[in-house]
Amino acid sequence: MAASDIAVLVPLALLLSLGILWLMGHPSPLSRRAQAVPGPRDVAFLFRDGVLVDHDASSLSLPEAATEVSDWSRFCHWMGFRFGDLPQHHDDMNAGQSIFLQAEDGATLTLIRQRDSLRAVLRDTAPVDAAACHALASERHDLLSRSLAAERAPTPIWIMDGAGSILWQNDSAGAVPPAHVPHLTARPDFPPEVGDTSCARLRLASEAGEQDHVYDLHVTRTAMGCVHHAQDITRLVRAETLQREFVQTLSKTFADLTTGLVVFDRAKMLAVFNPALTDLTGLPPEFLSARPSLFGFFDALRDRMVMPEPKNYASWRSQITDMVKSAAGGLYHEVWTLPSGQTYRVTGRPHPDGAVAFLFEDISLEVSTTRRHRLQMDLRQSVIDRLQEGIAVLAQDGHLLFCNSAFGEMLGIDPDTSFAEMGLHDVIAACAARYPDPGLWPEVEDRLATRRLVATLHDRAVSRGQAGADLRIVPLGQGQSMLCLKDRTVAEADRVDLPLR
Repeated sequence: MAASDIAVLVPLALLLSLGILWLMGHPSPLSRRAQAVPGPRDVAFLFRDGVLVDHDASSLSLPEAATEVSDWSRFCHWMGFRFGDLPQHHDDMNAGQSIFLQAEDGATLTLIRQRDSLRAVLRDTAPVDAAACHALASERHDLLSRSLAAERAPTPIWIMDGAGSILWQNDSAGAVPPAHVPHLTARPDFPPEVGDTSCARLRLASEAGEQDHVYDLHVTRTAMGCVHHAQDITRLVRAETLQREFVQTLSKTFADLTTGLVVFDRAKMLAVFNPALTDLTGLPPEFLSARPSLFGFFDALRDRMVMPEPKNYASWRSQITDMVKSAAGGLYHEVWTLPSGQTYRVTGRPHPDGAVAFLFEDISLEVSTTRRHRLQMDLRQSVIDRLQEGIAVLAQDGHLLFCNSAFGEMLGIDPDTSFAEMGLHDVIAACAARYPDPGLWPEVEDRLATRRLVATLHDRAVSRGQAGADLRIVPLGQGQSMLCLKDRTVAEADRVDLPLR
């Protein structure tokens, strides 16, 4: 190369070097944009409409959750333990809004809403990929949560090695009586396969004066040994025993009742009945033991004519439904008059958990006795109504129990149509108005009010211009008395008799 060429190239080389140095000192806009991109410890996630469309993590596996329906929900579930509550939906943030969150370990999470997209930038203090660091933190959090759950579990847990030695136990295992631990941690006679669980119930003796302890023992076989879970069910077994004994006692009581009992469970299937039900209804025990439905039970009663024949069979089912609804409200109470002449009182009662019970009582004797008594009372009332003498019966406290029609006609009163009860004073006032005799009625009222009547009192009500009436007051016992009035004729009024006052 000639000296002249070298002289030309040297200045050009110097100029080129100076230009390169100037460019190195003034980075281009492209390089400036490159510096704005998150560094190696930052990871960016881009969401659009709740869907993760892009990220720059080296590896990412969002946790699967049955309750999470979108990528954003799964992302929030993944980040939540470290950064607290995140927006439940990407639309909860406005366009241009940003949220900055910082974890206790110094990591930060920045959320930026840009139009229809949401950008999340995770920055960690460790010199590794932020997503990988968060994944490790998530695993540590899960392990600590599981460890805490096992440590504070209310049931004893032991982890055993292949030789049967205890590798770890939780707090509840330390509260188990020492004498029970060897039995609860012993190798099962028939160990389960790896991954399977065997169950057994153990009854272990306790200290003197205490009841035996009962445990449900679950042994899970692992590749390294076994995990033993023991649950103390002593109280549960005791409660079941007491309940069984109580049910047996009730069953014996129900068996001796003369009232028929049938209980239908929540599904309206027959659950309980007593022997009296078969005697009253004639339904065979085999049919009742087969647990018929409620409709089947009442259909069988209708077929045997043990309930009134429905007037409209088409609405039979709706009638039974109304009956059950009334019984569930504790309002069902009816008297069934059967073609056989028997009379049953049927009562419906609600039971817990939607069950319903029906009671069947044979009140035929009670009804016949009541009818006979009513007939006798009607007959007696008819007899005293035929008497010409007015009769009224007063109770111990002086109120009028009943009177015959002659008494009402003589005094112009009708106690049956009066809303208020007539007392002694009202009766005496009516007598004094009909038969004025100032010297008689105050003394009669005083004797009846003070119960100084020990024998039958005969007297006469005399008034000017009137024939008057004969008076008879008879003590009936227990403080009750009978007042009798009989009008006197004119001839009788002229006769002089001395009253027994």
